[in-house]
Amino acid sequence: MDCRLSGTRPKRKFQPTGPRMDSSDCEMPGRTITHPPAHPPDSLFEACSWFYALCREYLFRDHTQEIARVLFSPNGPAAGTRLLELGCGPGFYACRLSQEYPQIHTTGVDLSRRLIARAKTRAARRSLQNCTFSHGDANSLPDDSDSIDAIVVSRLFLILQNREAVLSEIFRVLKPGGRCFIAEPTSGFRTRIPLSCMWLLSKLTSTPAGKYREPRQADVMTPPDFSALIHSQPWGVVDLQSDGWYQYAVCQKASAAVSTQQVQHADWSAA
Repeated sequence: MDCRLSGTRPKRKFQPTGPRMDSSDCEMPGRTITHPPAHPPDSLFEACSWFYALCREYLFRDHTQEIARVLFSPNGPAAGTRLLELGCGPGFYACRLSQEYPQIHTTGVDLSRRLIARAKTRAARRSLQNCTFSHGDANSLPDDSDSIDAIVVSRLFLILQNREAVLSEIFRVLKPGGRCFIAEPTSGFRTRIPLSCMWLLSKLTSTPAGKYREPRQADVMTPPDFSALIHSQPWGVVDLQSDGWYQYAVCQKASAAVSTQQVQHADWSAA
């Protein structure tokens, strides 16, 4: 099965069929978002969930169109398709794909309870019955092996130390023939701005400043490191691409127990 991305990335003129966002999707604390019970956060994404939601809406690139093109057939996903968004944050892709394709079911997983609360609120405001969110760890997913049709991972590996273990979990839960879309930034300066701002905000809003599990700065992978990570799993087909700002992998789990890995390389031209 061909899972190549197109060689040239189209200009970003994607228009969703429904409203992209509500201004309340990135509300600051103290307004209408109901957070889980307060406790000393051990994650920057707990302490600064509102700021990360703001970045997701206005700063990070929207890959919805590319995701749909490489994960689903030209006729759209089959009814009952199960899609998992790992490190979903405020639920951007899970909600957008659920809204665009009501025949599928999406699940967003994140380690931040406050971001999960925002994601649930986002889905409820859009009346999405086919979109759920749960608190969970990408190192140990509750899903059965060979149970997920498609997985979306965006900007997650930047802050992980045990990258191969997480990719191994992704491989485990994917069905044979299932696909995974991975997007990781390549620009060190631009990529490190959000996390650096979150560390600064934590110092200004915490007394004393909290101790968090995230690194002081995002660890941007070089193309060789990214390729080595992707090839740490026995994929049936791998497509690696880049466009100058992001590097991408579309990985397909082999349908048969034994398969010769196919590797495809291409570049996305900057629009």
